[in-house]
Amino acid sequence: MPMLSIVIPVFEAEAYLAGCLDTIVGGGDRLEIVVVDDCSPDGSRAVAERYAAADERIRVITTPENAGSGPARNVGLAQAKGDYVWFVDADDELKPGAVERVLDAVSGPRRPDVVLVQHEKVRDTGAVEIGELPELAERCPADPNGFTLAEWPRIVDYTHTPWTKVSRRAFLTGIDVGFPTGWYTDIPWTYALLRRAERIAVVTECCYQWRQRAGSSITRTRDDRHFDVFTQWQRTWDDFADVDDAGIRTALFNHMVWHLLLVIGNTERVEPKKRREFFRRTSELYRRYHPGPDAWRPAGGVTGLKQRLLAARAYLGYEALRQVYRIAKRVNRSGTRPANPVPAASEVEASVADGANAGGSAAQGAPDDAAGLAPQAPLPAAPRVSRR
Repeated sequence: MPMLSIVIPVFEAEAYLAGCLDTIVGGGDRLEIVVVDDCSPDGSRAVAERYAAADERIRVITTPENAGSGPARNVGLAQAKGDYVWFVDADDELKPGAVERVLDAVSGPRRPDVVLVQHEKVRDTGAVEIGELPELAERCPADPNGFTLAEWPRIVDYTHTPWTKVSRRAFLTGIDVGFPTGWYTDIPWTYALLRRAERIAVVTECCYQWRQRAGSSITRTRDDRHFDVFTQWQRTWDDFADVDDAGIRTALFNHMVWHLLLVIGNTERVEPKKRREFFRRTSELYRRYHPGPDAWRPAGGVTGLKQRLLAARAYLGYEALRQVYRIAKRVNRSGTRPANPVPAASEVEASVADGANAGGSAAQGAPDDAAGLAPQAPLPAAPRVSRR
């Protein structure tokens, strides 16, 4: 029967590590836990050593120097002994029965290289957002218990976090794909994994609880290192340079555009004075890797308008659209009309053409939105939100 190694990179997680370990240790004897102390300056190592002293399944190792969660995962993988490896963050938790569900998924006669597991995100407000894996699985055109990326390209729409992937250790070490340094290191790692896997499976029952805490998540932190996202997406495209499958490249492009617009639209990530540069670099990747007029076109509604603004390099139009959205939200909340005039939607639309005139044709490096791009398959629905 297969064994599972859970690798936990730890840095300044003293307040959360015990809660994380408590949700793992009940997983049975086919389990080892490798805690990787990334030279944490707080009491995280003491917490880990206390658990290790009481449980022989737990080992604590230390990185040579603090290098971030990605390199710490690489160190943990090198020490892991299980047949499968699951990277878990120290401030998150597993759901009851998660280890058993994962082990069941990898115990069949045809063992997968990668298992994708369902998750939920718990915000510090108490709001719970349910992951979209079950909805995606309902649309799977192949066998969800054993498929390849070529058979189901739209699986790239599932979150690219490492903790939603359980991988066969021999597969991981055999393809020699590790985590790079910097932020957003899960992007090139995830897609390198998926493109090389010969058998992928899914577990749609919720296994992982992502605890999004203010101050402990890069998604809630303003920092110039958010620009690392461009390095990581470029690494991904470099890795896919020899992949000619149009379905894969289109799905990857669609997900990249969604992700970059998500990052720039989050006021907790990108400083306002850096937003123009972030938009410019997003537009460069959009135009460089657009799969062509027969493969992809912008979506409908506001999302599609943002995408067309990227194609036209129309930053002023994008900012005008942000103002429309923010003022509309205030109006909806207060029921009062704003004192200052709000740009009309037609003005925002017109800025697409203005941006193209100012910065070159939108068809230069990527087809113009007016070129009649082919319709795209429907995207997954937004995550369901509930209150705890």
